[in-house]
Amino acid sequence: MAVFTLVIYAFFKDYKRNSLDGMAKATHTDYQKFQYFFSDSKWDIQAIKRTRLEIIQKQRTTAPTKDGLLAIDDTGCPKPFAKKTEGAKWQYCGPLKRKEVCNVGVGATFVSESKHFPIDIIPYLPAREFPGGKNNPPFKDKIQIALELFDACSKTMDFSGTVFDSWYATTRFLTHIHKEGKIFYSEIKSNRNIFMRHPVKKTMCLVKPDVLSHSRRIVTLIKKHYWDKIKYVKFKTTDGSEVSHKTYSFEAKLKDCVVPIKFVVILGKWNKDDDYTYHILITNNLRASAKMVITNYLLRWGIEHSFKELKDTFYFDHYQVRHINKIERYWNLCLVAWTLAYWIKQNAYLAKILETKPTTFNEIKQAVNSLLEFASTNALSKNEILADGYFKIKSKRLKKNCAA
Repeated sequence: MAVFTLVIYAFFKDYKRNSLDGMAKATHTDYQKFQYFFSDSKWDIQAIKRTRLEIIQKQRTTAPTKDGLLAIDDTGCPKPFAKKTEGAKWQYCGPLKRKEVCNVGVGATFVSESKHFPIDIIPYLPAREFPGGKNNPPFKDKIQIALELFDACSKTMDFSGTVFDSWYATTRFLTHIHKEGKIFYSEIKSNRNIFMRHPVKKTMCLVKPDVLSHSRRIVTLIKKHYWDKIKYVKFKTTDGSEVSHKTYSFEAKLKDCVVPIKFVVILGKWNKDDDYTYHILITNNLRASAKMVITNYLLRWGIEHSFKELKDTFYFDHYQVRHINKIERYWNLCLVAWTLAYWIKQNAYLAKILETKPTTFNEIKQAVNSLLEFASTNALSKNEILADGYFKIKSKRLKKNCAA
């Protein structure tokens, strides 16, 4: 327990490049103790996961709400010079938007308009890591990991639906969610075939969004034959600004997928930096309005924020361990540190202590680190005067307790 506490404390320190050696030095701890804790010590990673989520769900300010969604996505940790790191292969790396030698983790995050928190992140091992490749029974592709995350979260948490990007909008995943009686919100790729009624042929046929033939291009068909049913929808974007877009909604099915789907075609870009001139969102909630579908889909960015906070603040991708079990241990300890900062943030615990209220995760990390250093210094020196000039601490009770 002592080393566990020191490891979490170490995540609140600042590093140019994090490593076990750096964490040990930052906490004035023997490196061998840190190495043993990550590699050979016996502690139940599943127990850590359960306890962390129990703490989150016990308090109203941190707990999930029924109107929130389960977001599924993956993230990459670039390791361009890794030679022997398990799972680090040449594959697509989301943060870089290109292929790179990296480790990939598939994650689940609770997202809503008021809060978001990571639930779990599972390491993905490419087929090349297994003898026989994809035919090896222990191998799990990203969709299988996503299915298992969805099933596990459904048993322990209330959420109104699941949201994910176009890569995860496979027939396999959509069908599973629908059979479980859950709602999904997603976007489809431009090469997906839509089985719908053609306005000219008056028959059911396949329409592909980016097909070369104008007579079967969905945006062209909408503008030409359904222009009178196009509606403007106002919604807030991920940066908080309100925009208005033309939309057209209809019910149909995807090729090779039996799930009834409502399609919402957005005729325009999300923002000026968007590479696409239209987007097609889908849901199995046939009663959902276009605004509801768009709003819920945009909540997906909560998982991107979680990944960014973990990496930028708690060095999620800075590990220097090679074995996948050590990597997973490191990731879960990052989640514990993130959760501590989240718990402090949601309950505004620093508002009564500091003159300047920290708002971002990085500011909270710096404040906690300063308070830990201040408390440690006072425990050694009993010097109450130090509090007057250290991080602008205004709480007399805290200064008195630390110097007692």
